[in-house]
Amino acid sequence: MPCLAEPTVSACRTSGSAIRLPGGFLLSLTAVFVLFWGLGLRTLWAAEGRWAEVTREMFLTGDFFHPTIGGQPYFDKPLLTYWFCAAASIVTGVLNELTIRIPSALAGLAAVWATVKIGSRLWSVQTGRLAGWLLLTMYAFLFWARTGTAEMENVAAIMLAVAWYWSKRDRPGFWSMLVFYLIAFVGALTKGLTAVVVPICIVLPDMLVERRWRNLFGIKHIGALAIASLVYLAPFVYAGLTEPSGYHSSGLALVFQENVLRYFRPFDHKGPIYLYLYELPILLLPWTPLFVAAAVSLAKCRKELDHHTRWLLWALAAVFLFFTLSGSRRSYYILPILPLCALLIAVFLVWGRREGTEEARRKGLAVQKTLLTGLILFNLAIPVFLTAAGRLWLFHVPLRFHLASLVIGAVAAILGAGFDRLKSLRPLPDEQRAILTQVAVAAVLLAGYFCWQEDILDQNRTEYPFARELRARSASLPPERIAMFPKTNANLLFYLNADKPGLILETVDQLRRFLESGLPGVVVTQGRYASQLPQDILNVLWNGQCIGEQVQSWESRSCKQEKWVAWFCSNPKETPHAAKIGERTDHAN
Repeated sequence: MPCLAEPTVSACRTSGSAIRLPGGFLLSLTAVFVLFWGLGLRTLWAAEGRWAEVTREMFLTGDFFHPTIGGQPYFDKPLLTYWFCAAASIVTGVLNELTIRIPSALAGLAAVWATVKIGSRLWSVQTGRLAGWLLLTMYAFLFWARTGTAEMENVAAIMLAVAWYWSKRDRPGFWSMLVFYLIAFVGALTKGLTAVVVPICIVLPDMLVERRWRNLFGIKHIGALAIASLVYLAPFVYAGLTEPSGYHSSGLALVFQENVLRYFRPFDHKGPIYLYLYELPILLLPWTPLFVAAAVSLAKCRKELDHHTRWLLWALAAVFLFFTLSGSRRSYYILPILPLCALLIAVFLVWGRREGTEEARRKGLAVQKTLLTGLILFNLAIPVFLTAAGRLWLFHVPLRFHLASLVIGAVAAILGAGFDRLKSLRPLPDEQRAILTQVAVAAVLLAGYFCWQEDILDQNRTEYPFARELRARSASLPPERIAMFPKTNANLLFYLNADKPGLILETVDQLRRFLESGLPGVVVTQGRYASQLPQDILNVLWNGQCIGEQVQSWESRSCKQEKWVAWFCSNPKETPHAAKIGERTDHAN
């Protein structure tokens, strides 16, 4: 891909601002490690079960255009992320937690790559690399890049489209426009139309300032937009034309509901209009202090900044405003802004240097150092805190977690102190050495948590052991005698791994008829629904055998209400039950 000419050096940049960062290979190696290490060791979490179960049922039915959960239509999200999960399972030969998360991890790699490319093209190679390191060590970015949902695919598509725009900005033609829209619309097939709207919000300030918006009315642009739109519509149209009898779910109708109606007239997720003012700083951790310093400092001297930095400020404002004006708000909706924030911090530290920013940079780095030092001390103190808390609330934390916390804290502390002693870093100014040190410490802390500590903590989760016991106890029952009340749960369905959809009992009357049949069966529900059942039904249920999800001593009353319970209408024969799909390896404490 041809490169643009190097941007003119702004008056606000000094010759001593270059920071020697590790090469792109080290960044790539670190990204692969923190995104993929131990990726399949955790059990399914929250919404991950939807992607896992939809993909599993696609393989069962052989129908990859009409997603279902428990045999019921589930077209709330487009098809592409399910296909990605299916492709990963075909390559690996198994459908499990790892293959459900591989697409998100790959998308995380793509997002880091695109961020580095944008920073390198518009400012400098060192700016791009620093932005990549900052993004890779953001807690929210790593969390969602290691989670099997569509969030990170959405972020990756947006950043790839923006990276493509800047690579072809000075050579607008039909093919460059077509590729831009294809990236955006293919991204929209993973989560929704934000993958189209947000890249436009990002590039629009540059187009307006440079008067490139006139190209939007040309036949080349209209033709490219039309072709990309048809590519986006094709799976929905095919799904509508081949809809099975009784499916009754329109993908395009749900696109309108989830993307347009939810934006202007939300029916759920109605967060306050100021939600992102406090959620964004949380998403940016641990780099929040530097982002605040960068945003305030660069905004004050925006008129003296180079064109690319001014564009970045306007792009950030446009994306923040777009998500804020939406009637439906959740913290992770605004994830696409994280790469832009990483770029802003990198520009502030490497490129945009002038007299008015030195003090802000010094204070920002000082606060950042305090925060990272606090995280190191927290890791070192975890064994003491948890031991005391365990005696108070009667819970046990594996010894391995104490060991992991001590090792991570110690390595981060030694690395932070040791950087000052490295001969290769001694010639660097104190500020540049501080930046490198903080990036290294953050990488150790975040990698340690996601690749080690989190996997140990997952052993305290109780949903999978319940699902495993239920699966073994109900092995002799036909799927239609495994009933969930009053709605299904994708995680349990995936781990039960039945070859046919189970039964969903939506009303008390349906539950009563199920029990009156006299056939062996099992009723699965949550504590909050069980407590609302009529006494006559409870009497029947309690006459049979019962298994329940373990309740931890420290859990709140509301958490206990979310626990699962299963009543067996008779004593089904217990047989060992194992399956390739959904099987996982248990880890010893």
